[in-house]
Amino acid sequence: MNSEKIKKQALHFLKDWWCSLLLLPFIYETIHQIYWALRFNIFFMITYDFSFPVNIIYFLLDNFLLIVHEAGHTFFSLLGVRFITILGGSLFQILLPMAILFYTWVNRQKIGIQLSLTLVGLSWLGVAGYAADGGQQQLPLIGGLSKESHDWRNLLMDMNMIEFDLQFGIAFAIIGFLFYAAALITPLWFREYNKAEIELDI
Repeated sequence: MNSEKIKKQALHFLKDWWCSLLLLPFIYETIHQIYWALRFNIFFMITYDFSFPVNIIYFLLDNFLLIVHEAGHTFFSLLGVRFITILGGSLFQILLPMAILFYTWVNRQKIGIQLSLTLVGLSWLGVAGYAADGGQQQLPLIGGLSKESHDWRNLLMDMNMIEFDLQFGIAFAIIGFLFYAAALITPLWFREYNKAEIELDI
């Protein structure tokens, strides 16, 4: 009887937390990647050796976010402000996943919320690595553009804060970690409680 109760509890746990368990390897490895990139060498942003199948998932999401990033430059260039045009890439890279998160939140889609929270977290980590590279401009740019085209070099120089590139990277990474943490504990927000009516005759 006791083993049957444990089995039911285990099944109930898996029913609620299976997505969090599946996300753990991806979240762990992307956190490890950004830690190594910020702590040791920024090139871990492009050379980190992800395990299978995390490498495939990361490849797809990273390229999706790259497309979103470049689209952001185009969209925000319509405002005609150079600073906003440059910032637009990183900004849209955050805003689009946030829009997806908003949609899943409004529609109370638990798995969708977890996945979109993870995407937002990954977006922040990507921006973190790019910002931390602002001072050195070591990461290769799309299309073989010159170092002068580095978004965060230009943004930080415009703000006279180029020496704080690593601090920006760390701050953005922490925000990404918070979204990851929210993704993992999402099932707590959807916990269902059974109602019981107790009549007391006094």
